[in-house]
Parts: sequence; structure tokens; C-alpha cells
Amino acid sequence: MRVVVDARAAELPQQSAVAEPPAAGEEPARSAGAKTKPRRASGARPTRAAKAAGDLNPRYVFDRFVTGPHNEYATAVARSVAESPATAYNPVFMYADTGLGKTHLIQAIAHAAQEQHPDLQIRYVTVERFTDDFINAVTDKNRIDGFKQSYRENDVLLIDDVQFLVEKQQTQVEFFHTFNALYEAGKQIVITSDRPPLELKELEERLRTRFGQGVVVDISRPDLETRIAILRKQVKWEGFQIAEPEVLEWIASRVTTNIRELYGALTRAVSYASFRGNEVTLDITKEALKDIVPKTYQRAITIEMVQAEVARQFGMHVNDLRGNRRTQDVAYARHIAMYLSRDLTEASLPQIGARFGGRHHTTVIHGVDKIERQLKDGHDPQLQDLVALIASRLKTVH
Repeated sequence: MRVVVDARAAELPQQSAVAEPPAAGEEPARSAGAKTKPRRASGARPTRAAKAAGDLNPRYVFDRFVTGPHNEYATAVARSVAESPATAYNPVFMYADTGLGKTHLIQAIAHAAQEQHPDLQIRYVTVERFTDDFINAVTDKNRIDGFKQSYRENDVLLIDDVQFLVEKQQTQVEFFHTFNALYEAGKQIVITSDRPPLELKELEERLRTRFGQGVVVDISRPDLETRIAILRKQVKWEGFQIAEPEVLEWIASRVTTNIRELYGALTRAVSYASFRGNEVTLDITKEALKDIVPKTYQRAITIEMVQAEVARQFGMHVNDLRGNRRTQDVAYARHIAMYLSRDLTEASLPQIGARFGGRHHTTVIHGVDKIERQLKDGHDPQLQDLVALIASRLKTVH
């Protein structure tokens, strides 16, 4: 087998979660237009194995990828592609914001396919490398045939960050022909981008339609529970010593943008504690990250203050939030209060659970995640307005 990758891939920043992936559930249905599994010609010359372990990032494997609700479908598709290239899902287009695991997942496919299919020729490149190769081939016209051969004779071609084809008209044309040649030959194509195909309006329409003709999967931001799991796995893989478990909960609740920043916050806390000669405690972590996480409010907000304001907004008593009543309106208000307690106070999950009638911290996680998902999907503007109103009152009332 031959694996060809972008030589600069190892220098890419680590952006995905380390993990031991749980079961991804049922495998998605076979897509229309599926091709048969690619096979090397029986008379093909054996290829020399490339130094995949040195070129692909060795950390970007499935075993170090945390699977959660935000990426479960994408992970299932990626594993299926690695196991049976061009059989069920082809082409595959994965998109996500920066730092959510696109590069990790596409390289994990390359690693797994390399191990499972030594007879196939696999190539992973960034669009930047594809563009450089094309420009060099055009500059020296004697090399254009070699360029086409190097890309079109692969059994699996993985292209990272296709959005960077924007404003590269000639490269788009060549990429279009490369895509067609591989697809018509029944070879596997996997592409990543920071946007879905229809939003890549700067690209030629014929490219966008081909990107969308297969399986399109997205990776969203991980919820609180998954962010905590990501940090726990990172601690395990790196061998970090964390003195207080609340450290990971505190970081996960405040660094929500992407996984890369989540890693950075953890690493900074650990290195800061080591420099100071201290254990990684919650106080040390807050000190280490005071410049990179949202600053605490001038007026300290307590769980009791959150409960009082939420109860006032819903016209109920604080004891309703702390008690065992599970009517729809009480449960809804309680979840909002838990969410705001996590967002606006310094309390840990167990501490919040204790203030809500001695509930377990997993109950708090469930409530926080539920409100977080509803706020993210934007289907309930009244909830967004209500949460913003309560938070504003808590920050400004003296």
C-alpha cells in the first residue's frame, strides 16, 4: 500500500478531541449512487509503503477522538469509509467551524484505511498542497502528466480545507477534473471544509453540486458533558496530574468555542501550576486562565441569587426549584436556573446539585445541556430573550 500525504500535515495544530469512542449507534443507511469497493489491478506493481506515521499526525486516530452527540454521525461515516472505501459513502463532505475536529477525523480515516487495506493507494493532502503541486506542474509543463497521475491513480483521496480553493480558478478546474476522474473510477473521495457545500458560493457551481451529491455531515460544538469528557481523556493521554476534579468542570464550562482552545486552556493551567511549583487546583487554574476566559463579574453572583431571579421571572417560589416537583413549568425553570448557575457563578457541578435539593451532578449536566441545545438551535427566541434578561439583571442589580 502507498499512503501519500502533505508533508506539512504534522505541523497542523491539534484541533480535535482525544478519546476512546463509544459506540456510534446504528450505521447510517447506504447512500444512493454508491460505488463498488476499489481494487488495485491484479498486475499492478507493488508500491512502497510511505512513512505515514511520520507525515500524518500520529495523534489523529480514531482511538483518540471523543465521540458525542455533536459528531456521532460524522464519526460513524468516517469509520465506515475507512473500513470499506467507496462502498457506502462516496463522496463524503465533512464541515465544521475551526477547531472542532475536521482534520483529526479525516486523518483518522487515512490511518485506519492504511492499516485495514494495505493493497490500496491512499493520499491525504491539504488544498494548499494540491494548489502548490498544480502550480509547480503548470510552471513546468513536462510535469503536468505526472501531477495528474499522482492524484488520479489513488484509491482513496482525502482533501482537507477545500474552502481555500476560493479565487483559484485554474486550480478549481483541475480539482473538478480530478474529482470526476476518481469518482467515475469508483475511488473514495473525502473532503473537509468550514462550510457546507451550498455556502461555498465563491466556488464554481459544478464543484458545489458534486460536493453535495454524496454524504454531507457536520460537526457541531460539543456540549458541556462532552467537553468534560474531552478534557478527562486529554489528562489521561498526557499523564497530567489534576489535584481537584472541579478544574476540568470549570474549564469546560468557560471554554466553549472549540476543542483546540479547550486543550490550550488545560495545557496552560498545567504548565502554570508546574512553573509555580503547585498542584493543579481550581484556584491555580483560575489564576492561570484569568486573561483568556471571560472575566468574572464585578459583583459575585451566587446560586441563591440565580434561583431567586428565575423564580421571580416564573412567578414561583424558590423552594419549587429546589424541591421534587417535576411539572413541566417547574422543570423548565429549574433547568434554566441550573444553566445560569453554571454560566454565571464559580460553583462546580456537585455544588450546584447540592443547592438544588441535593441532586446529583449528572442531573445538573442534563439540565444545562438541554438549555444549551435549545439556545443553540435558535428555535425558541423567547428562551433566548428570557435567559439574556435574567443574566442582565443578575449582572447589574446591586
